Amino acid sequence: MIYLLYRMLNFVDTIIMALIGLFAGTMIGLSGASGAAIMVSLLYLAVGFSIHESIGITLLANAIASFSVFLVYYRNKNVDFSPCIWLAAGSIPGSQAGAFVGKLTPETQLGGILGITMILIGILLWKKGMEREKLIRKLSKMLRIRNPITKKLLSVVVGVWVGIMSGLFGASGGMWFLIVLLLFGLPLHKSIGGAVFLMSITAGCATVAHYMYGNVNVIAGIIVGLGAMISGNISARFANRSTEKRLMKVIALVISILGILIILTKFVIPRL
Repeated sequence: MIYLLYRMLNFVDTIIMALIGLFAGTMIGLSGASGAAIMVSLLYLAVGFSIHESIGITLLANAIASFSVFLVYYRNKNVDFSPCIWLAAGSIPGSQAGAFVGKLTPETQLGGILGITMILIGILLWKKGMEREKLIRKLSKMLRIRNPITKKLLSVVVGVWVGIMSGLFGASGGMWFLIVLLLFGLPLHKSIGGAVFLMSITAGCATVAHYMYGNVNVIAGIIVGLGAMISGNISARFANRSTEKRLMKVIALVISILGILIILTKFVIPRL
C-alpha cells in the first residue's frame, strides 16, 4: 500500500519535497521559527499541492521533526510535563477547531489569508530582527505573572490560540509555548524541551483532523518531515547568536516574497 502511494508521487516532486524539508528544517534549527510558513508556501508553489493539502502535509512534517527534537531533550532530562498539561488542554481542542474552520474556508480565500499573513510576518520579522533569546527575555519581563491560577488560565488561552493557528495555517507556535513555559519559571533548556513536546502534540492532533478531511498526503509528509528532522538537528548544533539577526532578515524577506507569490497565483494570474 505504501509503495503504491509512493508511486503516485513524481520522482522530481519527491526530490523537491525533500529539499523543502531540508530548507525548512535549516530555518527551524537556526532561528526556531518560520518553518511552517516556508513549507506550506513551497509545497503549494513548487510541488502543486492545494493550500489545504500543503497545510496538512506541513503539519505531519512538523509533528515528525518536533517529536525527534523532543526525544533529544527528553533523553537529557530537559522536559517538565507538568506545565505542559495546561497548554495542551487548550492546544488540542484548538487544533481541531482550526482544522474545521480551514475545511470550511474555500481554497482561494484561505490562500489569500495565508499570503497576507505571511507578508505581515515577514514585515514583523524584518523590523524585529533580533536574537530569539533577547526577544524572549523582553516578553518575559513584560508578562511577569506570579499568581499560579492566572498562569494556568493564560496557558489554556494561549494553547487554544496556538492550536487554532496550527489547524488553520499549519503553524507550530513554538515561540508562544516557549514564552509561557518561561513564565512558569522553567529554565531555558526545559522550556525549549517542553515547547517542542507541545509542538509535536499540537501538530499531531491537527494532522489527524486534516487527515479525516482528506488533506494529508502521508508519504509527502514523511518525506518533508524526514528532511526537516535531519537538517533541523544538524543546523541547531551550528546555530550561533552572532548571525541570527541577519538570518531573521533573510527569512523575513523569503516569507514575504512567498506570501506575495501565493496572492498572485490565487488572485492575479488566473485573471490574466
